[in-house]
Amino acid sequence: MIRKLIQLLKVLKWRRQIRAAVSTHLALLEDPGIFALGGLTAEEDLRIAELVHAAAGWPGPIVEFGTLFGLTTRLIAAEKRAGQPVITVDNFCWNPFGLPPALHEEFTRRILRGELCTGQVALHVGDSATFRAQYKGDVPAMVFLDADHSYEAVRDEIAWAQGLGVPLICGHDYGNPRFGVTRAVEQAFPAGVQVRGMVWSNKYGTESRR
Repeated sequence: MIRKLIQLLKVLKWRRQIRAAVSTHLALLEDPGIFALGGLTAEEDLRIAELVHAAAGWPGPIVEFGTLFGLTTRLIAAEKRAGQPVITVDNFCWNPFGLPPALHEEFTRRILRGELCTGQVALHVGDSATFRAQYKGDVPAMVFLDADHSYEAVRDEIAWAQGLGVPLICGHDYGNPRFGVTRAVEQAFPAGVQVRGMVWSNKYGTESRR
């Protein structure tokens, strides 16, 4: 009986993972533009690079919420000023291929192996709320939000960044009707934000100061 229960649990586990993969595949068939490798299109990659260059004008690290597979993290690390720390935060609870969290984290660490080994990037494994509550470092030069896309999560992350006085606050999936990002951003920045593709940034997005 116990063996049968274990087998049943394994079947249910794999059914959830297969369902997640099929769901992603069907979404891609309906609209190939909703998901790019690493989460960003080429246009959005270029915008992120511009924002990282702007963040060089302030002291403090760049904090990314939502590592996923680390491709955007690598872009940020490649474009940042020398010596500027990058902290990326993820609890590895979701990925578009339904990988288990431990395998997802291992795969991401392999992608980021060079940046992690050289100290360019620090990977914090945990949820955004815990990281924010425990953060004692310098005021970040830039915060990039691409983790939990619910209204409440984005609202709280923006409020945290604003409370610290982060000069450059930006993120992904502005205008995506499936998420609560747009509502949270427009509420936090009633004067408007700059948008390229689905990457949004506050009014400081093209300015810098030391």
